[in-house]
Amino acid sequence: MSQTAPVAVVPRTRRWLMLAVLLAGGFLPPVDFFIVNVALPSIRQGLAATPAQVQLVISGYAAGYAVFLVTGGRLGDLFGRKRLFILAMAAFTAASALCGLAASAGLLVLARIAEGVAAALLAPQVLGSIRALHDAPGEEAALSRALGLYGAMMGLAAAVGQLGGGVLVAWSPLGLGWRAVFLVNLPIGAAAIVGAWLLLPESSAAARPRLDLAGAALLSAALAALVVPLSEGRQDGWPAWTFVAFAAVPALIWAFLHHEDRLAAAGGMPLLDIKLLAIPGFQRGVLVASLFFFTSAFYLLFALERQDGAGLGPLQTGLAILPYGVGLFLGPVATAPLLRRFGLRLLAGGLAIEVAGYAAIGLAVAAGVGAVPLAVAVFVAGFGQGVAMPRLFNLVLAGVPAHQGGVAAGVVNSMLQIGAAVSVAGIGSLFFSVLGSGTGPAAYAHAFGVAMIAVVAALAGAALLARG
Repeated sequence: MSQTAPVAVVPRTRRWLMLAVLLAGGFLPPVDFFIVNVALPSIRQGLAATPAQVQLVISGYAAGYAVFLVTGGRLGDLFGRKRLFILAMAAFTAASALCGLAASAGLLVLARIAEGVAAALLAPQVLGSIRALHDAPGEEAALSRALGLYGAMMGLAAAVGQLGGGVLVAWSPLGLGWRAVFLVNLPIGAAAIVGAWLLLPESSAAARPRLDLAGAALLSAALAALVVPLSEGRQDGWPAWTFVAFAAVPALIWAFLHHEDRLAAAGGMPLLDIKLLAIPGFQRGVLVASLFFFTSAFYLLFALERQDGAGLGPLQTGLAILPYGVGLFLGPVATAPLLRRFGLRLLAGGLAIEVAGYAAIGLAVAAGVGAVPLAVAVFVAGFGQGVAMPRLFNLVLAGVPAHQGGVAAGVVNSMLQIGAAVSVAGIGSLFFSVLGSGTGPAAYAHAFGVAMIAVVAALAGAALLARG
């Protein structure tokens, strides 16, 4: 197996600038997820979108993201993470412009899927490059700090996204309304492209064998067969094709693993090195990741409950969920000094805090308590995720060779996004089924409380796996 071409030793100050560029690039995909949630009611009104199309604005992005993450990680490993970072950032920026200019709900959904695909090519280059920059002996502590900053960046993205979405929709600069939440990506993307061009070193596998196109096709087909029916099945009444797609998933996964094993035995470079699955931390991290982002349904449903149920405006909704982003930012920062003593036990501890926070949110909304207790519960949930998220990536990447960093990051991010798509589709369907034809605060609060039970159950399962 080819090793990673070494990254030249650079001064500490320049390395921090490189990390800043990478984090800026990693900032856009999550902020674009968070910023859209608060804008969904305005999008529905502005484009006369159906409830199914509103869900697809979220789940279409997650589906495009999930399906191509592993392929994106391998492309960066083979052909250069800097090169892929710049190309993917340009594609993401262009797709954001298409979202902001969409004239119909259908065009917006298609642009969101394209944005998700671009994010899938972008995200693995961030984590893969961070891993390559800290590949030298004795860099374990520096890698942990960098991953902690990555987790803090996710928290900042949540805070900026939720509040920024509300501010932009309420302010409506240049009369853009909800379109501003997409067009704001353009200057950020342009700055990240210039910074990457000037500062980032290239890192990739030392040798460049041919891309495993058959493996990429099989894996993408397996992920699409799982994610697409979950995203579209409920609004279409679960037609026969959705069950055919679900039934094909095990066969496609078996065909993918069989192909990868044969290719590795023949001396080729498979899309996913099966030996990764023999690394205990990688195994456990992938299982935890599959449940970790079941919280994604919360962002969508909380925005709908606050606006359509409680009658709040976009800015008030952004302020209501802002404590989550603050907690997500403070979690990795506050617990960084505890890493040496508690290590990966912080993963299970953070998940346990999340379970308590989401349970409290569900109870607070269902009981109709005041804004302050609800804000505390939202903060606790965000803080728990902030504690757990960098430890999850630490668990997955710590034992993975640097030349496999991109594809390993792609696998774990893919599992996170599959969990996001499953939760938005499955728990979203549960919410709308319980809501039925109900209207008003009580009906929305009840449906939201039931949906949070499913979120808490998924997180409790992830906490048990993390303790294993």
